[in-house]
Amino acid sequence: MDSIFALVPSAERQAMKEPSSRTTQIAAPLRAADTIARWLEDRGITRVYGIPGGAISPFFDALNDCSLELVECQHEGMAGHLAAGEALATRRPGVLAVTSGPGILNAITPIAAAKEDEIPLLVLVGEVRSEWSGKGALQDGGPQGLNIGQILQPLTRFQAALDEPGSVVELMESAWQAAMTYPQGPAVIRLPVDQALARLQLPDHSALPPPPQPVMPDQAAIEEAAQHLREAKRGAIIAGLGAQVRELGPELSRLAAQLKMPILTDIEARSLFAPDDPMVLGALGIGQTEKVSRYLAEPIDVLLTVGVRLDDTSTAGFTLTANSDCTRIQMDHDPVRIGRAFAVDVAIVGDLALACEHLVEACGRRQEAGPSQPIVVPTPPFDPRVVVEVFEKRWPANTRFLSDIGNHLLFSAAMKTPPGGFQVRIGLGGMGASVGRAMGMAAEVGGVLPIVCICGDGTMLMVGNELATAVRYRVPLVLAVFDDGGWGMVNHGMKESYGRSAHGDRADVSLVDFARAMGAQAIDVMALSDLEPPDRLDGPLVLRIPIDPTVRPTNPRAAGFKGKNNAKGR
Repeated sequence: MDSIFALVPSAERQAMKEPSSRTTQIAAPLRAADTIARWLEDRGITRVYGIPGGAISPFFDALNDCSLELVECQHEGMAGHLAAGEALATRRPGVLAVTSGPGILNAITPIAAAKEDEIPLLVLVGEVRSEWSGKGALQDGGPQGLNIGQILQPLTRFQAALDEPGSVVELMESAWQAAMTYPQGPAVIRLPVDQALARLQLPDHSALPPPPQPVMPDQAAIEEAAQHLREAKRGAIIAGLGAQVRELGPELSRLAAQLKMPILTDIEARSLFAPDDPMVLGALGIGQTEKVSRYLAEPIDVLLTVGVRLDDTSTAGFTLTANSDCTRIQMDHDPVRIGRAFAVDVAIVGDLALACEHLVEACGRRQEAGPSQPIVVPTPPFDPRVVVEVFEKRWPANTRFLSDIGNHLLFSAAMKTPPGGFQVRIGLGGMGASVGRAMGMAAEVGGVLPIVCICGDGTMLMVGNELATAVRYRVPLVLAVFDDGGWGMVNHGMKESYGRSAHGDRADVSLVDFARAMGAQAIDVMALSDLEPPDRLDGPLVLRIPIDPTVRPTNPRAAGFKGKNNAKGR
């Protein structure tokens, strides 16, 4: 880390050395950095995640004079995921503060993941002094340096630099609006040291900015879609990420009931519906159920997708729409996804809540749903499906389960939980993201709701050092580590695609000892009784769960990695 004071003028340096208190009243005029901190307080923000550094030091100093809690993490990448987790818990932007150069470059993965997963983030990035930009200064992020703006452009909903201190409030409001407008995502503000330290007198801006205005869907497209749906002989509704973000379970259940049309969900929307909803067949793509496979074995004449990525994970390698006679209706609040995976007959772009409301009205009156059918789950010992069933049946109904990337995701997708009880977003598919998000979520609501993150042993070794952060801040979180002794998804995929694998084994490390070295409580699960929920948590708990590596889940993406001439087992 570079010296904090190397980038700060001598007058401000002396002021920063003077003792301060969070309760101290700062005399006007405020520095731009102080204005940002107070602006965030007024918007209900309570925490900032990040790691200090020279270029972001004015903002970190401003945190001493406000109520915002600083959560110092071990790595900027995980700090971004923690901020995303808090956003999922509070439904307002999580705030990440990082320094220039390697600070923002380390945070690129969670920023990209937040965009793909529609999670609102506000990212404050330190920058070198304005007059130093272009002169070869250390960590210069300007156009003649690292050109951070160009790097971030495709990864954000909004990004800009503070080039005039007087515009700081306007810039923050623009970033907030961009982060909160559907599809939500990350907004980045770059703060040169001199601009952040500049003092200015601003009027009180305690009122919240007005909520983003919803984009009205085209009513003609709604009516056309309704006609196709009413006339369908064998249709299907697929709910995806957008439906999950907008919590459209009740509306889609009503629509499915009145059309007598089944609902399929991708893995990100699987917890949108009650487990006994009779209109829901189950997961499509990753974690696909037998009911879904049987239904899709016959042609579909009308397909309605609601906020679905329609990527290889949700279309079984883009094979879902092979039926050319199918009428395809795509509804989404992200215009980028329209027509991206297949040709669309009817496109509905706009606010998904309004679009669903209008479509339900156009399709006719609601009909009551019929009785549900029970699903029998096999229960052999230490089979990962048994572990999932234990969590499902023995843990409180208000538990929030998150899943990271790996074979455990394919198993945990079968978990039957109340709506909202299982959360996963896999837009970028990066290991460790859900661990960080679970920590951020638990920091906000862990004292009220049990938070459990299901992850793999590979993920534990990749990002487990962030347990030290959870211990330091006493974050009440359970990490359920499915330990199959290697990179299970990679190993199984290699064998499926090429008939062999020289990869997949991990370093021989005791995950329990590793967790305890970070200060966390850890249990080596040797019996299913060890999976009982704890009475209370004063910090993170790691459950190391031995998993049978021979139990292989079906991964619909595997076909995409096979060569045309590859024979199975070759």
